[in-house]
Amino acid sequence: MMAFVRPRMTEEVPVKFTDLLLLGVVSLGGGILIASLILTPTLSTQFISVIFLGTMLLAFFLFIPVLGVRLFLEERNDESE
Repeated sequence: MMAFVRPRMTEEVPVKFTDLLLLGVVSLGGGILIASLILTPTLSTQFISVIFLGTMLLAFFLFIPVLGVRLFLEERNDESE
């Protein structure tokens, strides 16, 4: 029986500071939007914790798409030059 062998990645994807900054801004904005949809916006600990929860949820799920968009844009710029 043959075992499935995954090919190793030949290049690493560098994470830049702008990627993390964009991810933080998008996640924080989305977290505030999610919290506003769930609760009435008030200055309370419950509302702040829902903002934090939404922000962490979006940061977790949007990390790879943000890097993918940056790599796509870099690749497209390299092809046009």
